[in-house]
Amino acid sequence: MITVKRSKSRKSGAPVSDPRPALSRGLTPLRSKGFTLIEVVIVIVIIAIIAGIAALIILQGVRGYAAEDQRSALHYQSRLAMERMTREIRLLRSRTAADVPIMTANNFQYINLQGSQMGFRLNGNSIERTEDNGATWQPLANGVTSLTFAYLQQDGSTAATAATLWFVAVDLTVQQGTESLAMHTRVHPRNLQ
Repeated sequence: MITVKRSKSRKSGAPVSDPRPALSRGLTPLRSKGFTLIEVVIVIVIIAIIAGIAALIILQGVRGYAAEDQRSALHYQSRLAMERMTREIRLLRSRTAADVPIMTANNFQYINLQGSQMGFRLNGNSIERTEDNGATWQPLANGVTSLTFAYLQQDGSTAATAATLWFVAVDLTVQQGTESLAMHTRVHPRNLQ
């Protein structure tokens, strides 16, 4: 007959473990938990690659935002200048030579309905505006590469003198950085019949 020796157990029925260290019991020790140098280097390389890709994506987004912001500012400035010139040119008093003393390609001066001499001109890279007989000029828009006034008769294509003026065509080109915007409008002063 074979006898089985039972180990003492706790109340839960689990066997009592041997308190001696594993080496003294003839067992091999478990590997300590941690990372090897190669594993750490591989993780660092993978994180660097992912960070580089993320940085390129973010940089592309920032460049797109900056370009759109530049286009928006350019459009706002040129639209504001064009609307102001259009609104004020509509107030031309009459088509007499006295009311339109200067009609050049880059300088247009006239007398408005209130009797003030108004005007717009290109000076360097800015559009300037006057409302005191040309004594002082104030900047209206900067970064202007071209401002051209064309004076047309009622048919819309024949060049006009002050006496035959019906339309004032305004061509404006504004540039900021690498962005450029061209605008064109044709104004008919409301007092010309």
